[in-house]
Amino acid sequence: MNRRVALILLLLFGAGVLLVWRPFSSGDGDGSERRSQVMQPDFTARGLQTRLFESGGDLAHQLDAEGMAHYIQIGLTELTQPTYTVYTQDDLATWQISAEQGTFYDDQTLILERGVEINSLQPDTAIQRVITEYLVIDMAAESMRTDYPVTLFGPQLTIRGDGLKADLYAEKMELNRHVKTVFEPR
Repeated sequence: MNRRVALILLLLFGAGVLLVWRPFSSGDGDGSERRSQVMQPDFTARGLQTRLFESGGDLAHQLDAEGMAHYIQIGLTELTQPTYTVYTQDDLATWQISAEQGTFYDDQTLILERGVEINSLQPDTAIQRVITEYLVIDMAAESMRTDYPVTLFGPQLTIRGDGLKADLYAEKMELNRHVKTVFEPR
């Protein structure tokens, strides 16, 4: 009788080990399935330059990037070192916006992250440079916004704030919340 009990206990123990270990499962814990879930870009590029024109043929925007990876299935393009330039109707460059990385979506939204810098390409503007860490550019609405801290630099002027809304063509910028202004007379 002792042998039968020992044999039954051994079989139950073996069945328990098989249930926990599951060597015949369909890969629930398999690392190869996890690796296959990482998306691969549909195509990549180096030294990308894209120009967008108005219906009349005038240059409206230009987007440059050191590197790019496009994912058709999810409708986005990852950008490395992007630079976005805005032009007026007479092909005059007005603003240049750069960052360490960016994401461009099919709905004409460009999100720039880390080290975002907005530079005026016109010498007589009140705001010459803006820095922040995150910026959303709506190319269709020709506007940009952020809720992150921003610093604006102008001739003899430094303004700090939280958040910014701007119209790219009307050249209007509005701080969500003003923090500090420093005037530096000559």
